[in-house]
Amino acid sequence: MGERTLGLSRGDRVLLLAGFPLVGGLVGWGLPFAARWLLELPWVPFGGPLRLVRHLGSGWGLAGIIAAGVLLAAAAGVVAVHEALRVTVRADGLLVVRGDRRVEIARRDVDAVFVDGKLLVVLDRESRQVVRDRLENAGRGGVRRAFLELGYPWVPRDPYAELFRRWVPDLPDLPGAVNAVLAARAKALEAKSGSDAEELRDEVQKLGYTVKDAGKAQHWRPLVKS
Repeated sequence: MGERTLGLSRGDRVLLLAGFPLVGGLVGWGLPFAARWLLELPWVPFGGPLRLVRHLGSGWGLAGIIAAGVLLAAAAGVVAVHEALRVTVRADGLLVVRGDRRVEIARRDVDAVFVDGKLLVVLDRESRQVVRDRLENAGRGGVRRAFLELGYPWVPRDPYAELFRRWVPDLPDLPGAVNAVLAARAKALEAKSGSDAEELRDEVQKLGYTVKDAGKAQHWRPLVKS
């Protein structure tokens, strides 16, 4: 059956790698015009930088602004492609790649696969969320088809959804260590630190629980032994 790779489509990558620089160049070209218009207003903040942009808005100065826009947008496109989740589905297991992080999951360890909104979720045999991450095109039928064709247990929804409860600080139903990790994770979510939140979710799972988010609210449940 071979393998299937899920994530950004070829068209998505072309859009990011070619479209971003084009937009960046157009923004750079338009900045001097926007600066001239803003400086005609009775009062405007950042007058000094705007006057500099207006001064550079012709000849080589304009070319430099356009080039800077292209380069910055191109760098943003490369980062976006590099950081996008990519999942290779094989008959013997999954290869999950995001940025420089690579995780391999053996097929025998996968108990359920489903999509929660735009998130791909993979549960192991103790119901740990070994993958819970945004996957581009997750809502399309090709994701479901790829897992089914290669023999994975695809389910239409989270089989343990009814076990989740909203976390509040110092919840008496949870051990102190779990409350402490979830409190630290709440701060990571508030700071929009996705990498810290992911690491702390792994810590929660080591303690026998798992967690998912609804905005900045955390919902927890115990792991279910198979």
